[in-house]
Amino acid sequence: MASAPARAQQVGPDGSATAAAAAAAIDLDRVEVRPQLEAQTRAVELKRDANGIQDAVASDSMGDYPDMNVAESLQRLPGVSVTRDQGEGRFVVVRGLDAALNSVSIDGIAVGTPEDSSRAAPLDVIPTDSTERLRVVKSATPDMPGDAIGGSVVVESASAFDRDGRSLKGKVEASHQQLSGETSPKAAFNYSEVFNDTFGVALGVNYQKRTFESDNTEVAYDTYDDDRQDDLVATELQRRKYTIERERTGANLNFDWRPDEDNRYYLRTLYSRFDDAETRQRTVFALEDGQISALGNGRYQVDELPADAISKRMRYRTKEENTFAASLGGENRLSGAVLDYRVGYTKTRERVNDEMEARFDYDGDDLSAVIDQNSGIPGLSLSDAGWMDSSNYAFNRVVLSPKQVDDSERSAQVNIRFDGDHASYKFGLLGRWRERAVNVDETDLRKGPAVDLTDWNGETLDHRGGPLGQGMRSAAMRRWWAENGSLYSERSKEALGNTMASLEEDYTANEDILAAYAMGTWDIGALRVIGGVRVENTQFDATGNQVDVDKDGDLLVSPRLASSSYTNVLPGLHLRYDTDNNWVLRGSVNKTVARPSFGDISPRLSVNVQDEEVRVGNPQLDPYESTNLDFSVERYLGDSGIVSLGLFHKSIDGYIVEVTSKNDSEYPGMDVTRSLNGDKAKVFGAEFNWQQQLSFLPGAWSGLLVGASGTWLDTDFDPGMADRARDDFTLPRASKNVYSAHVGYEWGGFSTRLAGVYRSEYLDSIGDSRAFDIYVAPHTQLDFSLDYKFSKNVSLYLEASNLLDEPLELYQGVRSRTLQNEEYGRTYAIGLKVAL
Repeated sequence: MASAPARAQQVGPDGSATAAAAAAAIDLDRVEVRPQLEAQTRAVELKRDANGIQDAVASDSMGDYPDMNVAESLQRLPGVSVTRDQGEGRFVVVRGLDAALNSVSIDGIAVGTPEDSSRAAPLDVIPTDSTERLRVVKSATPDMPGDAIGGSVVVESASAFDRDGRSLKGKVEASHQQLSGETSPKAAFNYSEVFNDTFGVALGVNYQKRTFESDNTEVAYDTYDDDRQDDLVATELQRRKYTIERERTGANLNFDWRPDEDNRYYLRTLYSRFDDAETRQRTVFALEDGQISALGNGRYQVDELPADAISKRMRYRTKEENTFAASLGGENRLSGAVLDYRVGYTKTRERVNDEMEARFDYDGDDLSAVIDQNSGIPGLSLSDAGWMDSSNYAFNRVVLSPKQVDDSERSAQVNIRFDGDHASYKFGLLGRWRERAVNVDETDLRKGPAVDLTDWNGETLDHRGGPLGQGMRSAAMRRWWAENGSLYSERSKEALGNTMASLEEDYTANEDILAAYAMGTWDIGALRVIGGVRVENTQFDATGNQVDVDKDGDLLVSPRLASSSYTNVLPGLHLRYDTDNNWVLRGSVNKTVARPSFGDISPRLSVNVQDEEVRVGNPQLDPYESTNLDFSVERYLGDSGIVSLGLFHKSIDGYIVEVTSKNDSEYPGMDVTRSLNGDKAKVFGAEFNWQQQLSFLPGAWSGLLVGASGTWLDTDFDPGMADRARDDFTLPRASKNVYSAHVGYEWGGFSTRLAGVYRSEYLDSIGDSRAFDIYVAPHTQLDFSLDYKFSKNVSLYLEASNLLDEPLELYQGVRSRTLQNEEYGRTYAIGLKVAL
């Protein structure tokens, strides 16, 4: 085999550090509690021994991370941020690029997504207790899948050979959420054992239940003075209260058989289930229904506001998302070659079968109101408080919105590597066969018996954005629907809209990918050179619905078929220079690809002549292609410390944007919305990372661990909008700055950590003008943890998250014009861990 640069002998055939190497890097006194140092040492070792540019998060010897899900753990890495759902990290953003441009794999096989239109894989569905290592690969080598313009998120579950002998660990936890006042349970159990030094079993199960609330305020704006496009007034205000019972269940069962040094076989299985039972109560103030006049100084008067401009709505739904991944494979060392192979299966699905919303209109006298837009969230004063009383509301309708998404993929791959004295050559084939089916419905039912809303009266709920009025009980609504739902039907005038809503978002799709690569690795003294090329062919077939409404209001529905085929050639060159004095230099140039989102490429067509609106899927979209340049300098400080600086540049051809136009030649005079390949997008950035144990300090001060990282981005993007040709745009979801820092301390049986993550604002969506662009405001997450070890086997821990109580905030045009504000409160947890 080729001789490697210093320390590179620990690199496994996939370019990552082997489990044995990671374990060998840690020689710690097990009587002391040192989880931070253990996890940091393992992560640094994974980064140091990698062939490409990557960052990693590893569990400590207890199998623990400081976060509740995979997305939350990955946000600690340089260049990585998250988008949040109900206060929890959900999608991972690498180097400011949309999460749909990442690839996500579990134990070496690609995982799908339950999202109905996007390719972004939600990582909040995977509990960290089901994993052993997490890696974000930022410069993929030719032996890795090429769909990684943002990066490759690699999730690895535990092998029994990761640990010494028998391992038995468990923990129980109780967490308290500030807004709901509820205390929720969490438990995890992990077992592993190696029998006769040849056969290993690793089993893990975990369960978490959270009952929590969030307070949400949403605002819609429109132009008040047509001569001043930046003069916007709030035309609708909504106050929403979410009450959520969220459950995560995870399990992994892994087998390893290593009969001798030359042969190994494995089976990896991971299952996670994510259940949300959500009640949303909201009060809607449709201010645009009244006569709005300006009072000056950011205040507006609303007169003749009809009573039914105020409505109360309650929605209930349970959402179930399941992810299952299984891979079976092996590795054989033959005479002069190493052969490895794997077959895999993943299935991801979402079920929302019971979503329903009951709507009621205020049935009182007309009102007047005053809007005050001087404090971010507009203030609203109404002339009559009768809207707060449920007895003053009349039934309007019930809306049913079920959704089902199925995404499954089968894969097979084989690699062979030939090793020489100072070089190795690797070749491989990969096949992926993916199937998707999406069914999205919406039915509007208005015919049926009246409902007395006071029968559903519940506790009046606190809301940080202002009063909601009398509270409602979702249990009463569900009981009413179970008893009376069969009595409701659609009116003839809603039948057309119901049919359209039930057909226009549906599609089935098949995507087959065949890939082949050739890669060589050459060691020239301390320099390692990796070069090669990957070729990926994609075959895509889909069926959607063409839904036409003619000028007479008649509905025509017909199937719409589409297929496409394209081949991407993805060369790559990677350099790594590993000196004898703990310096590592890396550089790479490569090409990567991202396939269009399923919702964009599916052959859906909805034409509404009466409303002069058209929505078109675009099966002719080309994939994104990116040319990537990376360079990094890394200085390693002992076994657990690092200082690194990286520079990167991406030039992305065919960046896909959604455009609405009135100038479509096929549908003249109509608002046509479709996704198109835009012009080139460019990303330039720098990353800095430092983490270290201050072991050089005297006495107890040597237990300090510190770290800081920063990412700076400069992006340029042309969405191809003729009306905004003179405007400059940043890439959507690309924060200019992302910073993280932590201070930890470990001494004797005591370990504590304070960690913060900051990201700057980013553009979320593009409007017709700057005044209608939507941004997500800056956000800082601050978390604290403390662990005390009573004995060798038992420890107690405390955790506090979202200490700054920062909301999720979106604004339109300027920061003072809040579009959405959602607050979650703080969460506290106490738990007990046992290791035998």
